[in-house]
Formats: sequence, structure tokens, C-alpha cells
Amino acid sequence: MSDASLQTDITLKIIILGSSEVGKTCILNRYFKNEFKENPLSTIGIDFQTKFFKFEDKKIKVNYTDTAGQEKFRAISVNYLKGTNGVILAFDITNKESFDLLESWMNDLKENNKIDISKVLIGNKLDLGDKREVDKEEAEKFAEKIGCKYFEGSAKTGENINEALDEIARITYLYMKDQIELDRSDSIVLRKDKKDNNNKKKFC
Repeated sequence: MSDASLQTDITLKIIILGSSEVGKTCILNRYFKNEFKENPLSTIGIDFQTKFFKFEDKKIKVNYTDTAGQEKFRAISVNYLKGTNGVILAFDITNKESFDLLESWMNDLKENNKIDISKVLIGNKLDLGDKREVDKEEAEKFAEKIGCKYFEGSAKTGENINEALDEIARITYLYMKDQIELDRSDSIVLRKDKKDNNNKKKFC
């Protein structure tokens, strides 16, 4: 559910990562504009698009960050991992190398974002399934390893794209909600400990 007029309670940052030409920009264009261009211009550096949601009683603004997959822009992409709340990992099911390089993107994520964040894995270009180089079972096994859901879809046909990007927004919100509640609980414990220590000093 989206509404750009909503005054937001929480802003989330979600980034899409993957090798060049796996279709990251096409995935976002399908999601935001419901369009597909056969040969879009490669992303240079970083691009942003925004969507508004309402989860439970909260109004949520989600910034989706598109990244360049080329190695020469990798340092720019990696820099945006800091402070990211959620990540979409994308690969091309017809390109085994793009799948194998996901481990490298995961390493970048771990090095530049110290907390375990929400993730989804998207295998794009399902419309070219007859040229598949990555088995669905292999991708599902990797998704299980990194603790996320796996979606096979197609930016060209739109299959499973909305479902995947709506899901990352939803689970990122739930994760942040849990973190906020945990931090609030820790703060209460800290205040209680401080109060108890002050009482002990007064007694002494």
C-alpha cells in the first residue's frame, strides 16, 4: 500500500546489489514504473527511487537505492552499504558467474554494515528459463545459507517482482521495529540499573 502524501514515522533504506547486467535497474523500473526497456543505460554510480507504505499503524518511507554493478564503480556502491536497513541481492539465472559473485557482495555487506540486516534474493530473467545456468535448488540453498527468501522472477514480464520488493520492505520494517523495541528495553534496563546504583550510594 503506498501513498506519497503520508507523513512518515520511519524512513528505511534498501539497496539492490549484483553484478553488471543482471537487470537491477530493470527490476526497479518494473516495480516503480511498470515498464521494461530491453537495453537500458547502465547505472552510473547510484540512483534512488522512493515508495511509501503503511504497515500496521505506521507510515513508512522506503528509499530503494540502485547501484552500478561494474567493478570500477564498486567502491561507490560499497560506500552506500553503511547504514542500509535492507538489501536485495540480484543475479541472472542465465549467467552462472553473476550467481557465484553473490558471495563477494555478501562479504562487502558484512564488512561495511556491522549488523545482520534483512535480505531477499532475486533470480532475474526467468523469461529466459530455457537458457538457465543456475538451478533453482542451488539458488534456494544459497538463500537458506544467508537467511532469506528466494524469488525467481522476470523484470521483462513482471513475474514476482512486486512480490519480492514488497516483501523486502515488509520484513525490513518488522526487523527495525524489533530493533527499536529491543533498544527501548535495553534503555529501560540501563535506567533501572543506574537508579539502583544511585540508591545503593545513598544507602552507603
